[in-house]
Amino acid sequence: MYCTSCGIELPDSHRYCNQCGTRTATAPVAPQAGQTIPRLSRPRAGRKIAGVCAGLARYLGIDVTLVRILMVALALCPPSCGLIFYVICWIAMPNDVLLLPPPVATNPNSQGVPVAS
Repeated sequence: MYCTSCGIELPDSHRYCNQCGTRTATAPVAPQAGQTIPRLSRPRAGRKIAGVCAGLARYLGIDVTLVRILMVALALCPPSCGLIFYVICWIAMPNDVLLLPPPVATNPNSQGVPVAS
């Protein structure tokens, strides 16, 4: 492999050129502005028991029903293997951040009645 910037020969295992620092084809690409990196977490909405299947489905980009069917199959075929995996994921996966609405401005003399903006 050759560097596209300075032209020196590089081993295939290098991610960056040791001469000029240019990224090679094997280097990981950083996410662009506006892109989010998928994060493995349990959603607060759309969960049935603990949200493990919904979180796995969202992370993998597949349908949550398919993940739930696979989880039940794992729980039944090798006895309790899927159940142990589910409990470990329940403990290890964090919940999504709770997004609260912005606070409503109140007049200090109105005894908790919101002020119209």
